[in-house]
Amino acid sequence: MTNTATILRHPAQRKTRAARPRTVSPGYRRRLKRQQIAAGAVAAVAIVLTGLSLAHLAHGIALVTNAPIIEAWAMAVGIDLGFIALELAQLCAATPTTRRAVEQFSRPAIVGTLIVSATMNAFAFGSAATGLMIYPAAALGVAIPALIYALSRVAFGLSVSR
Repeated sequence: MTNTATILRHPAQRKTRAARPRTVSPGYRRRLKRQQIAAGAVAAVAIVLTGLSLAHLAHGIALVTNAPIIEAWAMAVGIDLGFIALELAQLCAATPTTRRAVEQFSRPAIVGTLIVSATMNAFAFGSAATGLMIYPAAALGVAIPALIYALSRVAFGLSVSR
């Protein structure tokens, strides 16, 4: 009689096949490159509008509060760059659980900062206008944060998706 031993492998000890390196076609690389260029162009427009918004927001805050200009600029940076940073945090959350936890606070903060930014931009634009031109000036002021929001979403979305 022969003795036959059976060797069982622990699941953690099983050999797995090495993952094949993923090959990417030249066409796909070109599309990704165009997508990255488009993301950069959209982001550049958002940056220019953010600079304009910061100047108008600081001016509006200074008009409303009579705060020193450095404080008005600090508040403007906190409002406008704050909502961009919060949006980026939402888009870059690695897991659905993290995303939900971040969105719980970031969504209301984004809405609030957009409203304040739009109001102060409208106030700054309208402060130099006279007569009926106050209304289109205020509408332009409201449009700036809305454009920054849309451009940021598009630029961030293009840059992170593959």
